Amino acid sequence: MLKVCEQKCNECLFSKNRIVSKERMKEIIAECLEEDRYFVCHKATIANKDVVCRGFYEKFGLQTNAIRVCDRRGWVHFVNPTTGCPEE
Repeated sequence: MLKVCEQKCNECLFSKNRIVSKERMKEIIAECLEEDRYFVCHKATIANKDVVCRGFYEKFGLQTNAIRVCDRRGWVHFVNPTTGCPEE
């Protein structure tokens, strides 16, 4: 199962309110794609969870093997980034 944020957070890397510069954002994306990995939501990281950033999933997800395989197998689950569980 691959956990992905249910929605972009208010400080998403892919929003105007991101907590890093635009240059750093571009570096992060390039590193993720070069290393064939996904970007973990910073709120999930703080909560010690491994949850894919929704913005990354929407924009670059199918460019990474892990997300592409999980998506095709139906293993993608949308969750709250701080709990790792679906919203109820």
